[in-house]
Amino acid sequence: MTTGVDAVALNKDKRRQKILALLAENSSMKTSKLADDMQVSLVTLRRDLKELQKSGLVVNGYGIVKMVNHEMDPDSFFLKRLKECRKAKEDIAERAIELVEENDVLFIDESTTCYVFALKLIKNFNKLHIITNGLNILLALSRISGFSVESSGGSLQYGFDSLIGPRAETFISSIYASKLFFSCAAYREGTGTFELSPFSASIKRRMLLSSNRRILLVDQSKFNAVAPFKMAGIDEIDDIVTA
Repeated sequence: MTTGVDAVALNKDKRRQKILALLAENSSMKTSKLADDMQVSLVTLRRDLKELQKSGLVVNGYGIVKMVNHEMDPDSFFLKRLKECRKAKEDIAERAIELVEENDVLFIDESTTCYVFALKLIKNFNKLHIITNGLNILLALSRISGFSVESSGGSLQYGFDSLIGPRAETFISSIYASKLFFSCAAYREGTGTFELSPFSASIKRRMLLSSNRRILLVDQSKFNAVAPFKMAGIDEIDDIVTA
C-alpha cells in the first residue's frame, strides 16, 4: 500500500517531470505562465524550481525559468526540420501517446516527429523503457526519473543527429520491444516508407524486425515525397498516425 508520504513524493516527481517537459518544448518561460500551465500555485512552483535549480537542471531568475543546456544549434538541420509542419507533428504526437501504456518497452527513431512524441511521453507517463538512436531524444529524456532510457550506441550521422552503423544495429537486434514508433522521409500508399540515408533505413529496419507492433507517425508532407532508400513495406506497418 502506498503511504501518504509516498503519494506526495510521487506527485512532486511528476510535477517536476512536467516542468522539464514544458521547458524542453519552450526553452524558457515566465514563472507565472509556467504555474498556469502546471495548474499549481506560485509557492508550489517556486519550491519545485528551487530543487531543480539545485540539481543544475534549470536557471530561475527575474521571473523567467530556463532549462540548462537544452539549446539546439539554430542552424542545425534537425532544428530546421523540427519547425516544419510543427502543428501537424504536435497533433500526431497527441494521438500516438494513446497507443502507449505504462511499462511499455519502446523503440523510438531519431526523427523530429518522434522527438515531439518523446516530449509528450514525459508529460503523460511515469514509467517507460525507451531505446533510441536519436541524440536530441536522449537529451530530452536524460533528466527524467522513472524512465529507463538507453542509447543504441554507434557512429554519429552528421546532419541527422542520429546514431547509426554496425554497433548500433547489433545492439538493437539484441532487444525486443513491445512497440516501435518511427517516421520517414517519404511515404507511398500501397508501397511503404523510404529514407534519405541508407544508414537510417538500415537501423530503422533493425528496430522494425525487433518490435511486436510497428507504428508510423507521418505528416501529410511526406505522402508521395521522394526518398531513395526503402525501409518498411506497407504490410509491415501495424498502425499509421497522421495529420
